Amino acid sequence: MKSDDNIILTNQLPAAELGPDDTVLLDPERREYYGLEGPARQIWDKLNQETTLQAICQALTEEYDVEPAQCESDTREFILELIENGLVKVR
Repeated sequence: MKSDDNIILTNQLPAAELGPDDTVLLDPERREYYGLEGPARQIWDKLNQETTLQAICQALTEEYDVEPAQCESDTREFILELIENGLVKVR
């Protein structure tokens, strides 16, 4: 996945906010729950509309004390997990 690829949210899952930084997603087809907190929650929120890895990382590095290269690596890894679980796709 390149940093300039568009990321599309493909599965609008029911979500429950447990607090300002915590969300639980339910995939009724797979009968699985996904807990998101902190940066993972922010990434998921940004995936509700078409965006790029670069745009996500820019927002995260402005909010958190993280080096851009580390942010891109961690965000890429998380997005790949979402892709593997059928929650997003890269176009």
